[in-house]
Amino acid sequence: MSDTRNTRERLLQAAVDLFFEKGYTSTSIREIGTKAGITNSLIYHYFTNKEEMLFEIVNQSVGDLLEILKEIARDISDPLECVRQMFIAQTALISNKRQKESKILFSEYHWLTGKKRKSLRKSQREVYDIYMGKFKELKEKGILNDIDLTVLTFSTFGVLFWFFLWYKEEGSLTKKDVAENIWKFVFYGMLKSRPDDKT
Repeated sequence: MSDTRNTRERLLQAAVDLFFEKGYTSTSIREIGTKAGITNSLIYHYFTNKEEMLFEIVNQSVGDLLEILKEIARDISDPLECVRQMFIAQTALISNKRQKESKILFSEYHWLTGKKRKSLRKSQREVYDIYMGKFKELKEKGILNDIDLTVLTFSTFGVLFWFFLWYKEEGSLTKKDVAENIWKFVFYGMLKSRPDDKT
């Protein structure tokens, strides 16, 4: 059983590296097998096709994120602090454990079809619902400005998921610094006061 698991992991890691470097459509099954040191005929003992590999990669990535967000939402009752910790945790996950997988999820998931696409969308919806739920709590407390919560939620995703494309380890900001700045930007904006604020 452990040999089977190890072989699957080798194939998935090879696929992650190649999808990240070359893109999903430009990577062949043969290239994945060569990088993993596994023959083409053996690959199909573990995966039906390349799409199944893509699904496993993005599904694991979203699954990790869901597990973390659910734990934070369960453990932190204050919605403002909860969202802040969710930002920090998601930024850490994207930049550390799942950096390559996050890029693949963001740029290649649309190649999934049928039940695989439907399953991924279901998991993505769960992530959306967790954030939306917390934003609703903040609105009910009278903390949020008059902003559409759907726009807020999807805009938040955009900021968080684009982070991995520009962040450099050797830069002046740590990952936590970036997460804190994203937090400040989303909740307090970039202006010290509104242009129409007369007070």
